[in-house]
Amino acid sequence: MEFDEKLHLESCVTPETIAVAGDDRKCLTLALETLPPRFREVIVLRELEGYSYKEIAAIAAIPVGTVMSSLSRARRQLCFALANSERETHREM
Repeated sequence: MEFDEKLHLESCVTPETIAVAGDDRKCLTLALETLPPRFREVIVLRELEGYSYKEIAAIAAIPVGTVMSSLSRARRQLCFALANSERETHREM
């Protein structure tokens, strides 16, 4: 039987991997909180909940084009917020 590296790496949960995942989740939550409500709504619905643009438009009662532009802006702002968070973390070390 051959060693399946993917199988063994995926099931390897250590205290370190749990801590890193927790830190990542905390950073993401804090970064999401910096977004305006509309942007936060569309990015959570799309990226975390997996809704389609059409479904998001129906939920938020906005046109699909507005969903797309809001999602683009939300991603950009989230990326900026996460980068700032990472810079602050490195300064504290």
